[in-house]
Order: sequence, then structure tokens, then C-alpha cells
Amino acid sequence: MFKGDRNFAVGLFVSIAIASFIFFVIWLTGRTGEQELTRYTLLFHKDVSGLNVGGPVKYMGMKVGSVIMMDIERIDGVKIRVDIDVLTSTPVDTGTFASLALQGITGVAVVNLETEPGVHPPLEVQSGRDHPIIPVRIVGFSALMSSAPEIMSKLNNILSQAEKILGDENQQAIAGTLENIQLLTETLAEERAAIGAIPGNLNATIAEVQATVRQLQGMITELQPSIHSTIDNVNQSSENLASLTGRVDGLLRDHEQDLGRFMEQGLGEAPALMDQTRKVLRDLEKLLQDLQDGPSQLIYRHDENSVEIEP
Repeated sequence: MFKGDRNFAVGLFVSIAIASFIFFVIWLTGRTGEQELTRYTLLFHKDVSGLNVGGPVKYMGMKVGSVIMMDIERIDGVKIRVDIDVLTSTPVDTGTFASLALQGITGVAVVNLETEPGVHPPLEVQSGRDHPIIPVRIVGFSALMSSAPEIMSKLNNILSQAEKILGDENQQAIAGTLENIQLLTETLAEERAAIGAIPGNLNATIAEVQATVRQLQGMITELQPSIHSTIDNVNQSSENLASLTGRVDGLLRDHEQDLGRFMEQGLGEAPALMDQTRKVLRDLEKLLQDLQDGPSQLIYRHDENSVEIEP
């Protein structure tokens, strides 16, 4: 009788535990089903490897939904359309953006939602769309992976250029440059004393320049009175010249009629005076020629009717 009661108690306990577990699962399933979901659309322009239907959707790391559908869309270019169902209580607005993140080292991708700080208006359905569109950003490791081909291409270009730089001709040029640098270093080491004297020579030169400047300043100071006197003389000469010009102008105005008569009458006799002057000059020239040929002819005139007797 005692053993039967104990088995009955154990069976009853197990039955109650199983019933409680089933009730808890049903309650949990019913509660989850009662939560409202909102569907959004994501448009990816890059590779979405690792993302599958049923994959989790997280908001700042917490699961809030799942991927419902994936398809290729050809509107305004080729894009990958991903529809997700997210809990309506998730704070999705115009400041929210989606990105892909790798989960662990398995390569499985999840959709991660984040919202920029601040207050943003609600996200509305665009014209021609069935669901609101959450913008997509390529960030983190996904951005690195998406830009990996471009990075590899640039790296290949750098390696190609490095290979060209390290060619035989460039190696010889680099070796020559290094030899020139070594020669320059040795020359500088030999001229260490002369180089060390440069600051002293420079200081001496600066001192000489300063002394010359002081001498020039002294000369300018000494010459300032003379310069002022010269300027005064120039000013006085300018005033005298202006006064003389005024007197000449007055004289010309006073004797304007006399000058006019001279210009009309005196200058008219100038040609006759020049002719007479030329005639006098010719006579003087002839007289001088006669004096050179026979000076006695001026005293003893030769008689044209005289007869010469031969001895």
C-alpha cells in the first residue's frame, strides 16, 4: 500500500510538471503571437552574402524581428530588396538606418538597426511602395569587406609601381644617389671647422652691416642742414625763374607791336644782307689769294704796255 502511494505521487508530480511546461510553452507562444509586427523594406546596393530568409533583425544588438523575404529589384538599377518584420514597439523613424553585421566567425549576417541621436519624424510609406523603406548604410566590417576589391586593386597598383621603382635602372640611380649622399656627408665632415666658423663670420658680417648703417645714419644727420639749404635754394631759384618768366611775358606784351614790325620789315631785308655778306667774303678770299701769290703786286702794279728787254 505504501509503495503504491509513492508511485502515484511520483506519477502525479511528473504529470503536473509536464502539464506546467506545456502550459508555459503555450502561454509564451500566445504572448509572442499577440505582439504586433511592422514590415519594412531594405534596399541593398552591395553584396549581402551571409544574409538569409529567417535571419535575425536586431535593434542596437537586441533581436526585434526577422527577415521575411529577399528578392532582386530592377527599379532604378539592380538592388537586393529585403523585407523585414520588426516589433511595432521598436523606435523606427526617419533617423533609423540599417546595416549588415557578421555574427560570430560563421559568416552569418544579421540586420542591425540603429537610430541617430535626436528627435526625428516618423517613417512614412513612399509613393509606389508597399512598406516604409529604411535607408541602408555600409558600416563597420561590412564596409571593409565591400571595399576590399577596390583596396586590393589599389594595393596591386602600388606593388606594380614599387616593382618599377625597384627595377635595374632605378636601382642604379638609387645607388648613385646614396653614393652622392655619402660623398656629401664625408665632405661636410672634412669641412666641419669651416662650417662651424660660419655662424661667427655671419655675426661679424651682421656687425659690419650694422656699423655701416650707423655711419649712414650719421651722414644723413650731418647732411640734413645742407639738404634743407639746397632745397631752399632750389625753391628760391624756382621763384626767381617764375618772376623772370613773368617779366619776359610783360616785356613781350609791352613791345608786341615793335616785335611785329621787326618780324615784317627787318627779316625781309635779311636775304639782301646775306648776299652782300657772301660778296664781301668772296672779295676777301680773292685778296688773300693775291697776297699769297705775290705780295709786291699790292705796291707795284704790272704795266701791261711795258716791253721786256732780254739781256
